[in-house]
Amino acid sequence: MRKTTKRHIRDSKGAAERFHFWVNRVKYPVLPLVLFISLVLFGVCPGFASDTMLMFVGEDLEILSLASRREEAAWNAPAIAHVITWETIDNAGDATIADLLEKTPGFYVNEREQGSVPYLRGIPDSALFLFDTVSMGSGANKSYHNIDNEVFLTSVKRIEIVRGAGSVLWGPDAFAGVVNVVPFTGADFQGVETGVGGSSLDESRSAFVKYGVDKGRWSSFVSVSARSVQEDDDTYNVVKFWNDGGTAAPELERMGSDTLDDSQYYEVYSSISFDRWLTLSARVSDANKVYTVSDGTGDYTWKEERSNPTRTFKVEASKSTGIDSGIRFTGYYTDYDLDLDIIDKAFDQSEQSLYGELIYDQSLFTGDGLLTTGVSWRENKFSDTLVWKSFMPNYLEENESNWLPIFETKDYENRLGSVFGQYRHRFSSLELWAGVRSDDHDQFEDKVSYSLGAAWSFSPGLLLKTIYGTAYRTPFASQVSQDDDIALEHINSTNVQLAWMPGKETKVSLTLFRNEIDNHVVEDRYEGVGLSSPNSQTIDGAELEWDFKLTDRLSFAGNVTVLNNSGSDETYLYSWYDVGDDPVYTILNYDYDAGAETMANLSLNWRVTDHITVVPELRYFSSTQFHYFNETGPSDIETITIQCPEVWLMDFHLKIKDIFPFSLDFFVENLWDEQYSVPGMYSVIQGQSFNAGVLIKMRW
Repeated sequence: MRKTTKRHIRDSKGAAERFHFWVNRVKYPVLPLVLFISLVLFGVCPGFASDTMLMFVGEDLEILSLASRREEAAWNAPAIAHVITWETIDNAGDATIADLLEKTPGFYVNEREQGSVPYLRGIPDSALFLFDTVSMGSGANKSYHNIDNEVFLTSVKRIEIVRGAGSVLWGPDAFAGVVNVVPFTGADFQGVETGVGGSSLDESRSAFVKYGVDKGRWSSFVSVSARSVQEDDDTYNVVKFWNDGGTAAPELERMGSDTLDDSQYYEVYSSISFDRWLTLSARVSDANKVYTVSDGTGDYTWKEERSNPTRTFKVEASKSTGIDSGIRFTGYYTDYDLDLDIIDKAFDQSEQSLYGELIYDQSLFTGDGLLTTGVSWRENKFSDTLVWKSFMPNYLEENESNWLPIFETKDYENRLGSVFGQYRHRFSSLELWAGVRSDDHDQFEDKVSYSLGAAWSFSPGLLLKTIYGTAYRTPFASQVSQDDDIALEHINSTNVQLAWMPGKETKVSLTLFRNEIDNHVVEDRYEGVGLSSPNSQTIDGAELEWDFKLTDRLSFAGNVTVLNNSGSDETYLYSWYDVGDDPVYTILNYDYDAGAETMANLSLNWRVTDHITVVPELRYFSSTQFHYFNETGPSDIETITIQCPEVWLMDFHLKIKDIFPFSLDFFVENLWDEQYSVPGMYSVIQGQSFNAGVLIKMRW
């Protein structure tokens, strides 16, 4: 019998009560003040600042808003920026954000059982992921990123990426970079499009419908998507374990054989804009991911199920306050659940966020200067956050048959008030900028972040950027559970980029970077080993990327990233618990986990005819390491290191449009059916094998 999946969808009355609770709990009256000012200002007259406020935009089609909190050309932005446009998304035929990121400079994406783990410039879990500027991951469990099937590309207009520290404008957790998923609006997409798709490997079945309308004074966009996926076809043999919660299930009752249900995903996104000054949007999604996990020996395999209902409601408003100035307000409420079932036990976690921000832009010196200042307030509440205190696979062994893994749940809150600003000034061919941010936490230590940069157009089509910035990361749940003074993780990021763009369809850039990290920690790298001791790391690297249009119908793009880490090992204090005694600790030392240290991507875009496009892609990432330990006796641990070899993968995409009443997108992933291994949660696992599928889309 199939297990009925538990859902935690709260009704509207409960949501209203929680919203009232959050407003009444505000420590500082910043949000009510921001709301009042916004309503007064925006009620005067709609509109936005004059075109002089877009003085640095240029004619580049690769537009982003991450670098200055306003739309501008990626080429001129005060950041090391990359934009994945809708055209690229459509031609590549990728299904997830993770698929797109692994082809992007600086990124290595590790395929783990519970979901993809992105490494940006050799730092795991280090990028701040946003959906329409709203965080789409967990603030407590930072290894859950929701970049696989949890976010549908159906509603995505573009993906903006900034590599390098971004705390000045985006606050905590914009550590090694920021990724912003920008959805369509009614002004971008009009009409109705429907689609259905499927693939061979995971028996994926998907469907979507999206609708956009632009009536001049108002526009609206709606997207509804759903997908069913078989994450893996492995059987599992541990079918019962947690028993009554006091002692483990008897060993004879634990073992059996069963197969997984399919994973289910859905997403509804909607926005409506009025007179170009007010936008209301909402995103409701759920991701019920079912997968198997094995211990290091492969003797024990069990089922885990992760459900992630998320609800976000957002308001944005903007108004010109003069010919060269403007003011913008953003506010949102997010309710984020993270429910985890391990074998036969459920762990229910939840997070709520309430956020308000007011930004003022002022153009100065006849358009040569741009001042951006802002204030923001955020309150986060974390409930029943799971913190592991022991290594789960050990408790499945025969000699541990009476005991259960040790864990605790943690409730905590944090309120954050911030003031930030950035000023940019252009002197002929030279542009300089500087930014600073002050963050006032009520529970964690206060922090000041800053950035400095310069861009020199020393020749037509040649641009040299130098950027230095700092950022920090809020603590993991297990850090908070220690109830000690928490030294927040801190990074100094240095970037130098030389870029050449002789025409809009040809670009080459070389970026050198250095990341210096203090108080670096890793939480539950192996889910139960614990929190690593604070250490320092230095990562140096280079990113080369290019995009050439060889003929009117053929273009060639690619990138190569290499990096080198120097720093101390990751040290863990692994605890042994004996009944009635204090825990005994063993020290475990592992190499710093930088993921793959070399990544390369090559792609051709061949427009065979006006109706047929072929896109072959070649991907490479170098070897990775997996560390595993075995308890061989009382207070005795054997450490095992497994080297996962380098990998070459070939993907292929064929797009046919305007021949039939519908368009056809064919894709093949891992064309050579290459067998390769990657680090998993507790063991080395197999990467994705050959996969083929089709997506049928039709405009109405």
